[in-house]
Amino acid sequence: MTTTTRRIWDDFLTERDQQVLKVAGYGKRGGFGKRPALFIIDVQYNFCGDTPQDILEGLKQYRTHCGKEAWDAVAHMVPLLELARDRKLPIFYTESGRRPDLIDSGVQVGKNHRGTEKTVIANTHPTQTVEPLAPRPEDFRISKQKPSCFFGTTFMSQLNFLDVDTLILVGCTSSGCLRATAVDAYSFNFKVVIPEEAAFDRFQASHAINLFDLNCKYADVIPSAEVAQYLRELPAGASGATAV
Repeated sequence: MTTTTRRIWDDFLTERDQQVLKVAGYGKRGGFGKRPALFIIDVQYNFCGDTPQDILEGLKQYRTHCGKEAWDAVAHMVPLLELARDRKLPIFYTESGRRPDLIDSGVQVGKNHRGTEKTVIANTHPTQTVEPLAPRPEDFRISKQKPSCFFGTTFMSQLNFLDVDTLILVGCTSSGCLRATAVDAYSFNFKVVIPEEAAFDRFQASHAINLFDLNCKYADVIPSAEVAQYLRELPAGASGATAV
């Protein structure tokens, strides 16, 4: 369906980019499956801040801070989470944290300054999911140390057990963990859906261009309202198995 709705990436594309997009055939809608799961990626205090705050102020507390846009995105995640709970869908969370000596950060220590900072330690306030999205006992919590939630975790086996065919990804960052997970999900032949307003990043250009690239090749980046409508129309317990 042709649309004239302006997208977040339009201001970042050159005239040539726009022409290539029209001719090359990228960005076709992949569509929804029948057995979705909601996946909340790294929506922690060290990325969001304790309260909505301008990013340059927030960086004084957490060098992983993504600005007030993080809390704007959380506001779009909350109704999607409520719908997923109402439809009894599987809900996954990532918990990205390090051990106290930070040795499990690996090469990240050499790549950026935040690799050695104590705001990344597991089981501390900075690495907790923000309270409006707090996980419940029946949810699935994935501990990871690398960008993709598939790497070195039990995520794939849980998706197989639950017979999931569609991943709805929200969270951060659009250029980092959300992107890496989306590309791996696509590689494993899952349908991937990203509600545009429910993703965020610290760099405005990175956020826009990564959503553009994901929408071109790996995922449907669509309005949150459209994802919400899809969830409302699902039968309760659409996945093939439930937690006990």
